[in-house]
Amino acid sequence: MTSIRANMAWPPPELGKVTARVAECRVWWGGDPVKLDDFYGAGGTSPSGQSRGRFQAAWDAFWGRTPHNPQQSGKRLHAPIGKDIAQLSATSLFSKPPVILAADDELDTVQDRVDDLFNIPRFHSGLYTAGEMSSALTGVFGRVVWDDQVQDGTWIEWIAPDRAIPEWSRGRLKSVAFFTELESDDPRDVWRHLERYERGRIVHELYKGTAHSLGALQELGAHDATASLKVQLAGDGYSIVDLEVDELAVEYVPNQLPNPEWDEDPQLCNFGASDVGAVDLVPLYHQIDRTYSSLMRDVRVAQARVFASAEVLQHRGAGQGMFLPEDQELFTQVGTGIGKEGGAESIFQFHQPAIRVLEHDQVGEMLLREVLRRTGYSPVSFGMSDEVAQTATEAAGKKESTVSTTEGKARYFGTAIQHLTTTALRIDRKKFPKLGVELREPLDIDWPPFAQESDLSRAQTVQAWSVASAASTRTKVRYLHQDWTEEQIDDEVQLIDEANVVETPAFFGSDTDFGGGQGGDEKPEDEQVDETTSGEE
Repeated sequence: MTSIRANMAWPPPELGKVTARVAECRVWWGGDPVKLDDFYGAGGTSPSGQSRGRFQAAWDAFWGRTPHNPQQSGKRLHAPIGKDIAQLSATSLFSKPPVILAADDELDTVQDRVDDLFNIPRFHSGLYTAGEMSSALTGVFGRVVWDDQVQDGTWIEWIAPDRAIPEWSRGRLKSVAFFTELESDDPRDVWRHLERYERGRIVHELYKGTAHSLGALQELGAHDATASLKVQLAGDGYSIVDLEVDELAVEYVPNQLPNPEWDEDPQLCNFGASDVGAVDLVPLYHQIDRTYSSLMRDVRVAQARVFASAEVLQHRGAGQGMFLPEDQELFTQVGTGIGKEGGAESIFQFHQPAIRVLEHDQVGEMLLREVLRRTGYSPVSFGMSDEVAQTATEAAGKKESTVSTTEGKARYFGTAIQHLTTTALRIDRKKFPKLGVELREPLDIDWPPFAQESDLSRAQTVQAWSVASAASTRTKVRYLHQDWTEEQIDDEVQLIDEANVVETPAFFGSDTDFGGGQGGDEKPEDEQVDETTSGEE
């Protein structure tokens, strides 16, 4: 049923390559120069199982080498490009998080419960963390958890891939065992709590072993951390928590697939490729750090120096040495060498080393652009540009690679989020019956657009529509505010229409007679009648 067994080697040998690769990803993600030196130092092994000494020599690794001068070891600098790329991946995915929606024919109470559990800042923060972890560590596992002492409801917990042992069946997850190392009074003993997610249940096991062996199975009550677990004995003898839902409450989100490194390994082919520690990226990171450190070395050695003969130095006194008077304006030339004319002259020269900023910058940018190309991100998204000035539309067009990569990763995350939130809501109904709701159909995910126009670009578009009379007020408002509800759009249209109403002047539609008056050529009709009558008389 599972590959977990007592006294097996730990970590599992079949996952040794993944564990080693994730360990390498972690040191680049963390960016600690000391850990980088330790990881690539002598005595270790590479993800391929070779000696790191031979492995690093194959591509001239920068970190891990013993410097000829021990004083120079602290002058190597690290550029945290790997961490920046992982953050870029998370920001591109979840800077504006997706909205979890119930089906249209579900009751309003279902959407209310969905909003309480998933459309909240805490859930969105977890997605952002998962996005960065997935980019850095080849992928991430998500599982449904609950604790009535912490929250009245279920939630999603995200776990690093080196803390899980998955079992696959034809490319689909069959079970996942998560392990946690517990405190031990004896440093020689290692206690491990395994939570194995299977369809419809969670199996809890406790093992006591060593750093390299899982050890023997123990009673859950043998350790304080597992003694209080509310489990029941299943028919097959395992201690389980019944989900009361016939679902597998766990998902794996790969960062990128397929992964050429393990594509031919049936045990590992479902694990993704990292943006930080992939086998083709690590040599580039080493060379970027070499370039960065070389530039800083130029800065250190660029201090101006003076080469002067002993004859131009002054004695401080007996036993106090000699010095060069910097403020002295006139020096007497004393013969110490042969000049161009054949006479003796002193040596008095200044030397100012050059700082090769442009050369280092060009090399570093070339290497960085190659890293971005291999990870699928646009240089513009990383703050790089070839142009002095560009419009918002041009900048958005140059982010096409970033948008395409983000859309691909969103498909992996979307599949996992839909399954996990749906399963979590169904488990919530069983574990919290007073708050949970009955769900008939799977939940939906509404992703925001990854390629968004700037406010200025949208305003210019609306202005062009207005000049051409090509769109109604409602169409323009909906385009400018794509995240608004229909009610908000109606209110805004009404405000705009009211502001554009032109009041009719008072003389329009009034009783004023423009045909006569005191200053007109014609007199009122009653006066004309009077004049006619008087004339006849």
